[in-house]
Amino acid sequence: MDSVSPILEQILYGGSSVSMNLIAITREIPEEQRMFKAQGLNNCILFKYPNFDDRDDDGGDPMAEDEELEGGSRPVETGIYVPHNAKSPESGGVAVYLRGRNSEALLEEQFGIKHGPQENGIIGDMKMLSMIDDVPSLDAFLLKTCFEGEKVNVDPRHWLISNEEDHQLRRLIRARIEPIVRKALSGSQGNAQSIERFLEAIWNPNLEEAGLFVSAFGIERAEADTIFSAWKGTTFYEYQLRRIAPRARVILTWLKSRECIPVDIRMHKPYETQLLMHIEKVGKLLETTLMDIRTILSDYETAFSSFMNGQPEPFRDYLRSIRSRYWLLGYCVSALTSVAHLDARCMKNTPSRKLYFEGMQKLLRQFDVALDRRREQKGAF
Repeated sequence: MDSVSPILEQILYGGSSVSMNLIAITREIPEEQRMFKAQGLNNCILFKYPNFDDRDDDGGDPMAEDEELEGGSRPVETGIYVPHNAKSPESGGVAVYLRGRNSEALLEEQFGIKHGPQENGIIGDMKMLSMIDDVPSLDAFLLKTCFEGEKVNVDPRHWLISNEEDHQLRRLIRARIEPIVRKALSGSQGNAQSIERFLEAIWNPNLEEAGLFVSAFGIERAEADTIFSAWKGTTFYEYQLRRIAPRARVILTWLKSRECIPVDIRMHKPYETQLLMHIEKVGKLLETTLMDIRTILSDYETAFSSFMNGQPEPFRDYLRSIRSRYWLLGYCVSALTSVAHLDARCMKNTPSRKLYFEGMQKLLRQFDVALDRRREQKGAF
């Protein structure tokens, strides 16, 4: 595995938020029921990678504008990893970046997918790739709700989520949003039936109630789909964070302690300073990610509290910028999930968390790639 590039390691082992291994998922699904008509796509791994605007380096607010989501750069992009050998994806392959400069030519060359008029039904694949690209992470719940919202049917075996977990997440999101809907409807059309219709609009933004809800905040009805998708996505990430935050704190505490120093550091004295600098860098990346999450969720709580106390303006402003916050939150939570996944994989047989020099170097390299906000694109791995 030492010959595998750090980016390929992230694609293969970073977890389901950043990677969707269609090779494994579709193995037991008949060809005619697989997600894509172009079978080459079903033998690939979809992945998400960070792509932050350079202005963030100058201390700019990554949530200041929503414009980067309209055709410009975004915090998260989508790629397709095409292994040379589907039975051995770790052996290397090529990557196609969906919004890369030459993506159309590469998609046609690799899979026979063409933009333009429908040809042999393959245009459906472009539609699905576009839908996947419009979600900040590859979490099964978000993809499933996205496809259902667009009324695109996919064999449920593609979504690695049980019905029980799906229903639980829907209940949690509903419970989080219901107080706001009730407050917004109080004193007007707030009967039980209308409240139920407004809550149903969470999952079906095409309902008239979705447009009525956002227009009540002075927002164009046409924005309802975007706002509701980002709102329920934000709530999903909020609950997902509860599962991974404890492990992220354990990792950060470990990186800030002497416990992370390799047990054989004396044998690698010439490289000790370099290793300590790498540990510090990764720790700062992890802290920045956690801080961005705290800021987004704190702003949400402040806006929510103001709204419930009769001041709707902060919540209206939050809804207007919720899409950019949603994408940043999606990156941050996915990065933490990936770090936790990689850490668990590394520490599976090392409960003491005492690593040797080479093992520590490899783990830091994996963490670095998972948390790096400006990952270099590469066409081949």
